[in-house]
Amino acid sequence: MADQARNFRGSFSGYERKRLFYNAHGRLVQSAYVLGLDTDEDGRAVAAVDIDGDGDLDMVLLTAQGLRLFENTSDPRHFSRVRLTAVRSQANALGATVELRAGGITRRDFVKITDGFRAQVPFDLHFGLGNIEKVDSLEVRWPSGKKEVWKDLPADQLLLVREGARAVEAESLGQWPDSTRPRMTTLLPVPTVEARRLDGEMARVAGGRPAVINFWAPWCAPCNVELPQLVDLAGRYRGEVDFAGVSVELKDLDSVRASIKKFNIPYEQFLADDGLMQRFFGSSDDAALPSTFVFGADGGLRRLFRGAITEADVDALLTSFRVEGVRTNDLNLLARMAFRSGDYEKAIEHYRRLAALEPDTLDQAGVAWEHRRAQAQFYVGVARLRSGRPAEAVVDLQAAIRLLGEDHGALLQLGIAALESRQLEVAADALQRAVRVKPESVPAWVNKARVHRAKSEIEAARESYARALSLDPRNASAREELAGMSAAGGPRR
Repeated sequence: MADQARNFRGSFSGYERKRLFYNAHGRLVQSAYVLGLDTDEDGRAVAAVDIDGDGDLDMVLLTAQGLRLFENTSDPRHFSRVRLTAVRSQANALGATVELRAGGITRRDFVKITDGFRAQVPFDLHFGLGNIEKVDSLEVRWPSGKKEVWKDLPADQLLLVREGARAVEAESLGQWPDSTRPRMTTLLPVPTVEARRLDGEMARVAGGRPAVINFWAPWCAPCNVELPQLVDLAGRYRGEVDFAGVSVELKDLDSVRASIKKFNIPYEQFLADDGLMQRFFGSSDDAALPSTFVFGADGGLRRLFRGAITEADVDALLTSFRVEGVRTNDLNLLARMAFRSGDYEKAIEHYRRLAALEPDTLDQAGVAWEHRRAQAQFYVGVARLRSGRPAEAVVDLQAAIRLLGEDHGALLQLGIAALESRQLEVAADALQRAVRVKPESVPAWVNKARVHRAKSEIEAARESYARALSLDPRNASAREELAGMSAAGGPRR
């Protein structure tokens, strides 16, 4: 029975989609679709928990198809996390009530084991504070009946509250290192997906614009019903939205070509090999025909249509993209993914868009926003340097430094880019500033030595290599290049 449950594919609830109601100033708005939570898997046990320790609540959902984790990627806001320890009753203080006052607003919660439908939740209580930067007071009514109040507490901390203690301890949340974050194995942003076209060539399915990707087959009756509607939509949104077809028929390609001709399909056609099916569906057992994936311009999945589409539904969704703003968090994620995977051209495109963005609201403006813009400019430069365009990288890195100031990382990369493009005076100036800002930087001293060698400043080069080796005696580059200079009796060309 347990094996049958694990292997179950389908729905006992008619693929009913999830709903999430957002409290908008006292009015509950159905927002599951907008937030990407409207899956059609069976499951009612949900828990809000800060999985990654970044101070906001993520969502864990148990469904018939497995455990699902939805990460909260909204912009950072202030919060308070409260952990109670009782001494005159059960230690976890079950049933204790907490009133937190901040910014003239009182927030209330109580310690519990379960919430919602059969879902166990953490004992810690989470209070969102928005733009409020401190807690005015914290009142606890313990299970023992005792009431205690503490005042003037810090925000953005885990508050350790012990019954009877005169003071509240505060500590930072433990965060996951970025290297330990779970990586998505399915439904990656569409710009990262490549597939084999009908003509046999590999190509990117879509990217840079909203995209509609339709999985179909010539022998699929519902597919033949919806194809004329997709053709009509593709014509209507030409130049705005990328359309792509993916045929699951891999053997009889003549029938695929015949259907393309019959319906006059104008958009690119790809073949659904095992890798592509794994990327979109997790396994071929979960695939349904037809299936249509709609992605936003940021590459994130906005909606999956199982079964034949209705032209009106897709049209309404695509129309909404015309007035939709770019989400900076999504754009930053795409940029970092492209950079780490070595797709520097795509990283440059995303980082340039980030650098050109304006704040969405007044509270975003200021130092933090300018720093984000400067960081985007910096990564454009680094991406150009790594893609073999050092002269262009120099221009971008100089622009980043004008925003960042005397930043060691930017100065070091500028020095390297200028050296590779033979702009030796620019390189010398940047690396001199880099070692001034961070005298313990071995890479800065090694590259400074290389600039001196390129300028035939032999003694200065030796001094810089020696400084690098004094900081890191095992540095192979400094040791080998200095030895090469000594053997040659001068600079090594």
